[in-house]
Amino acid sequence: MKPLSRTPVRGQAVLLALLCAAELAAFGADEPAWDFEKFHQAFPDPGGVLRTSQSGKAGLEPALAFCRESEKPARNNRELRKRLLAAWRELLGPGARNRGPLAVAVLETRDEPEFVRRKIEYTGDPGERIRAWVFIPKGTRGRMPAMLCLHQTARSGKDQCAGVDEFKPELAFGPELAKRGFVTLCPDAISFGERFSGGAFFCHYGDAAQLYRNTPGRGVLSKMTDDAQRAVDVLEAMPEVDRRRIGCIGHSHGGYGTLCAMAFDQRIKAGVVSCGFSCFRPDPRPERWFRRTALIPRLSRFEGQVENIPVDFHHLFAALAPRPLFISAALQDRIFPNFGDPEWLARDTKAVYARENAADAFELFAFPGGHAFTPEATARAWAFLDKHLKP
Repeated sequence: MKPLSRTPVRGQAVLLALLCAAELAAFGADEPAWDFEKFHQAFPDPGGVLRTSQSGKAGLEPALAFCRESEKPARNNRELRKRLLAAWRELLGPGARNRGPLAVAVLETRDEPEFVRRKIEYTGDPGERIRAWVFIPKGTRGRMPAMLCLHQTARSGKDQCAGVDEFKPELAFGPELAKRGFVTLCPDAISFGERFSGGAFFCHYGDAAQLYRNTPGRGVLSKMTDDAQRAVDVLEAMPEVDRRRIGCIGHSHGGYGTLCAMAFDQRIKAGVVSCGFSCFRPDPRPERWFRRTALIPRLSRFEGQVENIPVDFHHLFAALAPRPLFISAALQDRIFPNFGDPEWLARDTKAVYARENAADAFELFAFPGGHAFTPEATARAWAFLDKHLKP
């Protein structure tokens, strides 16, 4: 690992901003491909590495033991949650959540037997328009529960979640949950669907250069988290939605998107994650987060030293307590192999939930098989959502 900079923190931020402005041309403002080395040269990391009780350990420590160096373990879940979210924010990079007008526009409407489907557009970051599918159930009185549906790594983006793209019909969360009485919103993630900027697919994370130019240090997963909060704003503004019963669901790319969305938006009251993580330490390819994509560029600080990453995914689960969380994880997942010991992860997370008498609000379903939202996982997920989000 490179030596830490001794430049004062404020000086580091100013220096990085100047470098971003001066060196963006070296990366290429219109460059569609993700090239980590080129990106890192144009946007050097100012350094500074958080050290916690998890740092330096090859195995996962109990989430309840988490603390920064020189601190004692948290006395309660509120204090623990604050520490965990601060550590994850440091890893993800800063957010830039827009709280301005949504300016929602309806682009098209289609009447179906069990729901009304709309295509809408709204403002994400200032000046950025995001498109999404909305499904509103028919035959239901009063305000309804709602689900934010986040798609996997599919070029079609929101269309797959909406069932417009039939490549993975089991991932068409939007219409299926609408049939079950949920208002659903299926937006395009950055670089997908109608937000795809061109170039060879899977190289599309070159968009991260624009994020860094606007907000130094902001990774794609941080941007996805901001976008999820804007999507919740859209749901809250709908007269059909009960603001107290908003959940989030996602498979793969949408799975870790769901975890981060819940972590940084308390308005999301329940979540379903399918094949959406692999703990950093047992992951044979942790470079997926910074070399293969631009999701968490700051993880490059720990390349070859995964044991020094200050937090891991089980800490993120703990940060969500006591809100209901269902995780489906494949034991032969080739996308996220060796995600961790499922029995240990379930036991560790339930210990955090138990401090708020909510151990039953966490469920980890590990199944033999590959990267998929299986029929059994689906049935369990729907029962979980009915239990926790319906009256």
